[in-house]
Amino acid sequence: MTFAVALAGLASHHAAHASDDSAVVGTPKTSWADSVRAALANRAHQAAHVWSQHGMASWYGRHFHGRRTASGTTFNTNDLTAAHPSLPLGTKLLVTSQDTGRSVVVTVNDRGPFNSRIIDLSHAAAAKIGMLGAGTAHVTIAKMTDIAPPLHPATEPEVAEADPSDTSAQAIQAAGTSIAPVSQGSDTHRTPHHH
Repeated sequence: MTFAVALAGLASHHAAHASDDSAVVGTPKTSWADSVRAALANRAHQAAHVWSQHGMASWYGRHFHGRRTASGTTFNTNDLTAAHPSLPLGTKLLVTSQDTGRSVVVTVNDRGPFNSRIIDLSHAAAAKIGMLGAGTAHVTIAKMTDIAPPLHPATEPEVAEADPSDTSAQAIQAAGTSIAPVSQGSDTHRTPHHH
């Protein structure tokens, strides 16, 4: 929940700066810079609307090994899989333990749990997030497609174009990077400076 709230704050912060020129004092106003700000605001807005669920997780006992799952596959305690009551079968989830801070990516291949818990993990997935001994853990789950959408060849990446009147200095200043100036006619390479 904290992550979603932080992203929502980030989205509103970027959206405010992207639409309010007075908020970006000292930043050059160019069409390229405007397109970069708009793209960043759009990304932050999308990230703020990521689906997630918080609650208790448990893990399947070994006595389920070899049984058929709701997806029709045979349950294997060594696979990184999970049961969820309602998400589509085949959904990839990032499960993060709030108790240990460790994460694992699982595939939903079964239904359940049908109690107050939000997810049942395979033995292997439970081991990855360090919850075997306790049996349960406070977790956050998020769909992997919401976190990092897959790139498809037909999908064009977001690109910001510089206006022909934009100078390199304006582009660097608008991007917020700090690069040491290079004198004209110098044979040395530019070296970026990181703060």
